[in-house]
Amino acid sequence: MRHLFRKVVYAAAAIFAVFAVSCDYSVIPSGTDTAVHPKGFHPLFPQYGPSDGQIATGVIPDKPPEQPIQFTHYRHVTMLGMDCQYCHTEARRSIHAGVPPVEVCMGCHKHVKTDKPEIKKLASYWDKREPIPWKKVHDLPDYVYFSHERHVRAGVDCTECHGLIPLEGKWPDGDASKAEVMKRATPLQMGWCLQCHATHPSIDNNYGDDADLRRAELKDCFTCHK
Repeated sequence: MRHLFRKVVYAAAAIFAVFAVSCDYSVIPSGTDTAVHPKGFHPLFPQYGPSDGQIATGVIPDKPPEQPIQFTHYRHVTMLGMDCQYCHTEARRSIHAGVPPVEVCMGCHKHVKTDKPEIKKLASYWDKREPIPWKKVHDLPDYVYFSHERHVRAGVDCTECHGLIPLEGKWPDGDASKAEVMKRATPLQMGWCLQCHATHPSIDNNYGDDADLRRAELKDCFTCHK
């Protein structure tokens, strides 16, 4: 009993020390550029409240973040029939789906719709050799391991996590300024993922008689928290 009490005391002291370090921003090391590393409170745990639109998971925002170009998935996916992996080429072979570089967009738009205002914005990034500063809409915390490759190859459709992508960016009345470029439609939180792991038909399709065993494995913390 004495040893258990000692362990509890040590654990409490360690937690207190971590909080103290994470909250103490009064001392800044000499030579620190405060413009790059501003003094301020940095929370120990992820925050799930309202912010500047860069929330990765949790509460689904009412409005999507404002993007530098009014890109329309609706036109490219629904009207032109382009496959998601034409632009997001890493989705089938990497952890990250990837954002297409400007050269992928310019492969078409050197010749297509070059007079349109949004395409002129695209061309300006190309001319300046600058990446487009997209704001992330889906971005899991660093302590979560998620592989696009594993899910794509298993047969999970992009829309199951990213919402109705074929309708994202549909311009009402032809007015591009009113389009919602991309809005997060799912919470992407642990319970939501576990529910999918417990019920998704791809597990039956891929594992057959071993499907129940695979579902049990997917409940292991190490699956998503390496």
